[in-house]
Amino acid sequence: MATLQSTGPLPPEPKSGIDFESLPWNLNEPESHSYVHLTTKSVWDESHYNPSNDSGTVVSSIRPYFGSGSLPIYPACTSLNYGTTIWEGLKCYRAANGHAVIFRPNMNWKRFCNGADAMCLPPPSLELFLRALQTAVRGNATLIPPFGDGMKLYIRPMLLGSGQQLGLYPSSEFSLLFYVSPTGNYFKGKTAGGLILHLETVRSRASRGGMGSVKCSGNYASTLKPLQDAKAEGFNDNLYLELETYQPDKLEDAIVQELSAANIFLVLKSGEIITPSLERGTILPGVTRDSVLVLAQAYADELKESMVQSTGDPNVTVTVSERSVRVSDFKNAAEVFITGTAAEVVPVQSISTGTMDKDSFKAEFPSGKIYPGGPVTAKLLLILREVMYGKRSCEATKGWLADPFTSAEEFRSAFM
Repeated sequence: MATLQSTGPLPPEPKSGIDFESLPWNLNEPESHSYVHLTTKSVWDESHYNPSNDSGTVVSSIRPYFGSGSLPIYPACTSLNYGTTIWEGLKCYRAANGHAVIFRPNMNWKRFCNGADAMCLPPPSLELFLRALQTAVRGNATLIPPFGDGMKLYIRPMLLGSGQQLGLYPSSEFSLLFYVSPTGNYFKGKTAGGLILHLETVRSRASRGGMGSVKCSGNYASTLKPLQDAKAEGFNDNLYLELETYQPDKLEDAIVQELSAANIFLVLKSGEIITPSLERGTILPGVTRDSVLVLAQAYADELKESMVQSTGDPNVTVTVSERSVRVSDFKNAAEVFITGTAAEVVPVQSISTGTMDKDSFKAEFPSGKIYPGGPVTAKLLLILREVMYGKRSCEATKGWLADPFTSAEEFRSAFM
């Protein structure tokens, strides 16, 4: 195992008086926050950031979350009227050596640029995106939680049309924002068990040819009412289908998409670890999703023992696939888990239909009833966290971590 090396200074100690581990997944301590705010009428240029001499407005455009000069929003704002808002979610945390690190921001930037193109917004360069992350983290350094599983400084970049208009056309002005919130252990105070998921057969999150693969605000708005309904029936979340593939009395042939805000994985009894493919254009390309895929392939030999425990087959071979996943695949799954920025890897204990669904289906996964889940799920979470905290690395994880307190040039060189 290799440990993370950094030439940057250690971040300051966490702010006193905050129980970081108990902070919920929410906007916490906003009175202590500062955020980055840049605007443009067309594109992002060297006035915003010039990487050759580390200059531009991004270096100093940071302001208190509350107070004078806060983000001005007017009724005719393009994003309020027409939904032209995209955002990302990243995490900064203290690694095992005490240094701060940000996990795979270049992946978030790629997805951000895809969303910008879809929403007629000017994409920032990778250099500008990374420098804005550094400005946001350094301006909120005392809000980086102490070292510990699950605690992080969550960073949310946003890009929105901030111009004023009535007509349906691209905005005349654009705002690029980076705000933060410290968050604690996702499972603190929660039942130490896997998720109980509702198989949603009535309402759709996304369809082919739509915006399902774009991390835009509308993708989440459409899941709110179904999520509230699912929780009222005792479920934790919905698992969505590609409804075009669902026919009455043939539910098991329908193609699976994702949850309200997380991707899904199955560990099949054959030894195959599968997750829905991105090729259909209906699900988000999650960064944690991609990380688990890479790690499962890179450490397949190490996962063998866990797979044997999960499947009971001493001759099983670990394979990893991205393909169309159908409801029937859950009947052949030894374990099921979901991935996301907040909780990283979470086991699933059951998937079933509810009172609003015309067809009936239920699949249970006993190993998912207790966190951290079955042998493969638990092992993947362990490997992911060891990589995240700089305790192990391999060729496949090269360039996944960098210290935002190093120079701008050194920070971006890790991802370029």
